[in-house]
Amino acid sequence: MPTVLNEITHAYPSIATKLSALATDEVSDSRLMAELASHIVDSFEAGNVEDARPAFELAERMIAAGADEERHAAIVGFLETVQNVASHRRLGPTAFERFLGPFSQRAWAELNEVWKGKTSLADVVASETGAKLSPPWWQFWRKRKSRAPGELLNEVQDPELRRIIEQITRE
Repeated sequence: MPTVLNEITHAYPSIATKLSALATDEVSDSRLMAELASHIVDSFEAGNVEDARPAFELAERMIAAGADEERHAAIVGFLETVQNVASHRRLGPTAFERFLGPFSQRAWAELNEVWKGKTSLADVVASETGAKLSPPWWQFWRKRKSRAPGELLNEVQDPELRRIIEQITRE
């Protein structure tokens, strides 16, 4: 299978410059697929619905026949990021289910199960590791107001920071 970067830039030349600008230590198949996922959600939301198809076909191939790193990049980097980013948009993640192949459908459902009742990547990791996400014991007197990711995003002005927050949280 050709490299993930080559496949992405061939299908989506418009993001080639952005991907090539990533620092060498930031480039991984998972990061590339996450950037592709954000691009696909943005493009879909702008009305370019069929632009999503090649990305989902790439993810399906990677899940079906890729090495472990490629499968991880397709599932966590791409599918999970599509779900997370789309959850902050009016279209929602279900708009992308029409593009799922059989392997992607299974991974999509498993991701939904993992994220059930959670709003952040920290919640997911804590549930998988048994960690507790609670304030330090000495803050017991402080009333903690939990805010939804959407509320927090409304305050973010920087587009790159907003993109990162969308990738690691869900509505």
